[in-house]
Amino acid sequence: MLTIVLALLSALAVTGALKLAFVHSTWSLLFPFLVTLVAVAVLLMRRMSQRLEPLIEETQRHLAGGRRELALKSLREGLRFGLWHPLVAAQLRAQIGELQYALGDLDQAEAELAQSSRWPWTSRALLGCVYFKKHETDKMKRAFEVAVKVGDKEALSWTLYAYCELARGEREAAVKLLERGLKKCPGDARLLANLELAREGKKLKVAPYGDRWTRFGLDTEGPVLPKAARGFAVKPGFRQRSRRK
Repeated sequence: MLTIVLALLSALAVTGALKLAFVHSTWSLLFPFLVTLVAVAVLLMRRMSQRLEPLIEETQRHLAGGRRELALKSLREGLRFGLWHPLVAAQLRAQIGELQYALGDLDQAEAELAQSSRWPWTSRALLGCVYFKKHETDKMKRAFEVAVKVGDKEALSWTLYAYCELARGEREAAVKLLERGLKKCPGDARLLANLELAREGKKLKVAPYGDRWTRFGLDTEGPVLPKAARGFAVKPGFRQRSRRK
């Protein structure tokens, strides 16, 4: 947010100086105002990104070494940059919430994920899983409805929601969800197969989703930290160097 404020003040200062110096037409100041606004915003965000990158790299090293508590500490240190960029804090909280979920701390996971960004859809899906495990049905449904709205083209989002409903004994609800999913993902073989299973009241097949399913820890003993979590980076609006192997 401070980035936007400083960029706006810089643009106003430049255009004000130009008008006092020699420009008489207000409309002619629009172009320099926009150029200054964008240029200063980009420069400030790049500076913020450069300061955030060491923390992200440190977090990745901790995760790779299995030091989850230290990884959480590094991520929390990055929250201070939320004052500079409106998306940083929300995205960092999504990562913190996922780690707390993997550690089995559902209360802390809920607190972080509830404040996280709705993008990507997985943050709200994880929140839905938290509520599923805490048996808070209404909250679970609200979280998953956001997840399937944001990730409507992702078969996994619909499968997760249906899986939780089926596990609650709500077979008809699971069937309707998979039918909704097929309207958004026509012909998806995974949804088609699971729709038939749901109609028969059988457990859904989730193996085709691999690690993407595992990160939600719904059919495993104890918390699970996905391999993908070892290589995330949070630098909104900038090119990111992939660290996944």
